[in-house]
Amino acid sequence: MTSDYFHLFSKLSDPLFLAGAFLVVGFLVTRLVFGDRPVARFLCQLTSFAALTIMLKVAGVTPFTPTPVMDQTVPYVTISVFKIVWWFAASWLLAGFVRAALVFKRQPVETRFLQDVCAGFIYVCGALAIVNYVFDMPVTGILAASGVIAIGLGLALQSTLGDLFSGLVLNLAKPYDPGDWIILDGGLEGRVIDTNWRATQILTPDNDLAIVPNSVIAKAKIVNASKPEGVHGLTIIIRLDPLVAPSTGVAVLETAMLSCNRILRIPPSSVMIRSLDAVALECEMQFFVYLIEQAPNARNEVFDLVFRHCASAGIRVAPPSSSMLTLPPRGARRDISEIPRQILEHLPIFASLSDNERLALAPKMKRKTYKAGDVLVEQGARLPALLILTSGVLAALQQHDDSETEVLRLAPGDCLGQASVLTGAAATFKVMALTKAVIYEITKEDLAPILKERPAIAMELGQILAAREATGKSRAEAISEADKQSPNLAARLTDRMKVLFGLE
Repeated sequence: MTSDYFHLFSKLSDPLFLAGAFLVVGFLVTRLVFGDRPVARFLCQLTSFAALTIMLKVAGVTPFTPTPVMDQTVPYVTISVFKIVWWFAASWLLAGFVRAALVFKRQPVETRFLQDVCAGFIYVCGALAIVNYVFDMPVTGILAASGVIAIGLGLALQSTLGDLFSGLVLNLAKPYDPGDWIILDGGLEGRVIDTNWRATQILTPDNDLAIVPNSVIAKAKIVNASKPEGVHGLTIIIRLDPLVAPSTGVAVLETAMLSCNRILRIPPSSVMIRSLDAVALECEMQFFVYLIEQAPNARNEVFDLVFRHCASAGIRVAPPSSSMLTLPPRGARRDISEIPRQILEHLPIFASLSDNERLALAPKMKRKTYKAGDVLVEQGARLPALLILTSGVLAALQQHDDSETEVLRLAPGDCLGQASVLTGAAATFKVMALTKAVIYEITKEDLAPILKERPAIAMELGQILAAREATGKSRAEAISEADKQSPNLAARLTDRMKVLFGLE
């Protein structure tokens, strides 16, 4: 038998030489020519492996049968090496095919953990095949011996193995994918970056990378804020003066959310009364954002608008339930004649005015009311006065041919007409009242004496207006695209105001 095998090897040495040549050429072409083309690289690997298999078959070498023991060392070693190479090549090719199949099946590309597990299993099977078919050693004995070793390793590596199997379960169950925002027990939250055999990497809102063992995540309660879709709901609790009628409190809070620009209109926001007692009217406000990363800014805006709308309606905020404080008795109802002066005190663009200047300007402010649906400003019009919203909600609409697109909503404390009054620019938005609204007007003629006496205010107003225009918070007025892109926007606005008001 041995002599026959050696005789066959001597006669068919050429096919083995060709098999080695195909192997070397295939490896070089795969690495050097198709290194950056995965499909062509895989086809080249498949072709070289098929040629290697054919040449071994022609040479009479079967990788699936044990190599017989020979008296001559060189033929035995050569045949054994070719068999080992064939099994490793088969494992390499199958592992690459499995990786490609997993990537193709799961779009977008997910973690490599499942691919690595499958590839590791394939290489282990290939190694066992080499032991059985090349070295003619029984696999059962190796498995039995490895079982004893595995028990010892399992006891020593319980935590690591727990992470490994937990990672396998997480990759199969897929409670989250890379890119999802998850929230774990204990308050840890962030965006999943990757999942490997041991841990999951989470990028926290503080821009820190948290490495959480898979065994911990497998036992924790997971909230996936990115599924089934990216829309995320938020809830805040507001406590109001118990003397306020519940219907009035709910209406004010609903109006506050109606004026918010950072929350979604669909799903709709809602307000629910949680409790009413002698201490407070407690309401729960629920609203939605498109992405959870937008939650902090949306919450900040909602709190700010609740304060402004409550202040406009004369509603006080109650202390927290854990506090021993109570609201002081309600004072006298505020005089409507004091509202203009209070507006000038709290409006940022008039913060630099002196008390005497506010007292002189306040009586000149005119109060106007609008009902829902009224149009305050037509697109393209030049406003003769600065409009300050003190109650209600306004919407700024951009007209395009026969359609209108909502751009911005305004709440109490916002003003519009700055560009028209201060620079003479035309309004680029149509402004309409969504609810009953109260407006106070300050005409250009009333502002001119103050600006002439204190030209520095022109610079301050120009900087404020430039900041609003540059950040998209123009509050229903806009300037030209050239102005938006100008690095000296504040200076240009100031120059235009000086010319308009004769401050040169």
